[in-house]
Amino acid sequence: MADIQHQIADDVTDRQGNISARLEELKAMPDDDPRYAAVFKHLVEAADALLTYEAQIPARLEEPHRQTSETTIRWASWLHLAGAAALALAPFTGQISWWWLILAVIQAFFGVTAASADPAPETHSRFRYAAGILTVVTLLVPLLVFDVLTGWLWLAAAAGWITSFALTVPDAPAGTSRKERA
Repeated sequence: MADIQHQIADDVTDRQGNISARLEELKAMPDDDPRYAAVFKHLVEAADALLTYEAQIPARLEEPHRQTSETTIRWASWLHLAGAAALALAPFTGQISWWWLILAVIQAFFGVTAASADPAPETHSRFRYAAGILTVVTLLVPLLVFDVLTGWLWLAAAAGWITSFALTVPDAPAGTSRKERA
């Protein structure tokens, strides 16, 4: 994080130095000089470049955290997909019925959905919660399938799937109505 802050500070200093150099060049030049308009244009472009860069600073500072959130949800989704694969193979052992393949497909759907999600810089932290919930559901499902836990906990598993799905679905842009989102 300190490296990013140092890099940003250096970039801002360079851009400010560019503006200062253009200002000094402009101050030393009379208004009727034919190069005055070109130097003034370069000054405006340098100022615009600084403003554009400063607008990107929050996203640059947040990028390492966003990458951590992305890695977390990827690992949780792969673990969830591995659980779905194990559940799909379990009927071959004869310990559970073939009807559980439906659950394996549902679990795989939620795993693929989470794996394909891309956390936005401003909402990435909720992906960590989704990863935690998905991991708990991954551990909960086999315990429920093999009747180690009470059947009432299926409600917790379903709530976990729905919650993790809701946390990883991208938000619609601000100001859009429900009809526009659909």
